[in-house]
Amino acid sequence: MRVLLDDIDTGLSPANIADALADAARLAESAGRMVVDVYVDGVHWQEEDFDSATLVQRSASEVRFTTACPKELLRETFLHAAEAVLNADEQQRAAAKLLQEDRATEAYAALLDALNTWSHVQSAIAQGLSLGIVTRERAETAGISIDTALQSLESQLQTLKLAMSRQDHVAVSDCLLYEFPMTTRLFATMLAEFAELSTQVA
Repeated sequence: MRVLLDDIDTGLSPANIADALADAARLAESAGRMVVDVYVDGVHWQEEDFDSATLVQRSASEVRFTTACPKELLRETFLHAAEAVLNADEQQRAAAKLLQEDRATEAYAALLDALNTWSHVQSAIAQGLSLGIVTRERAETAGISIDTALQSLESQLQTLKLAMSRQDHVAVSDCLLYEFPMTTRLFATMLAEFAELSTQVA
């Protein structure tokens, strides 16, 4: 099995893909980097592939790993998340206007896309914090209130859920147009500040 790390042949000869990943992760960490993508015989592996005991225990002709600087990865993750919430806000405003035009089916399709974005953003925050580069405590010390933003989002989502369950299109529209935008701005600012803070870590 040929193992490449950032297109450089490592010379390693692991018994299976699991061992190749462990070896590559160790080499990357020693260089101050982390594995971000894995290609097994040219196929980009997803998270579910690594969860398969059968797959990771098999061999391959070539396993190619790409790495990234953790701080750069964290910065990019949060900047992309900030952009995503602004896009979600546009989708939510569009959904509200569709509701006002009695086009509920189209409105809720747009709203579902926006809510999926928020779900991905929450996951990105959790994954970003799990890197341990910037802790919640350090962020709070820098005046970045992650929990306040998350609590605001949860409040808005509960308001939406209740209005949607009642099929109260006016309440849904009002939330999307007049209440949710404040949470969006709070999130976008928090994410941008967090991205900047990640660059200041020694």
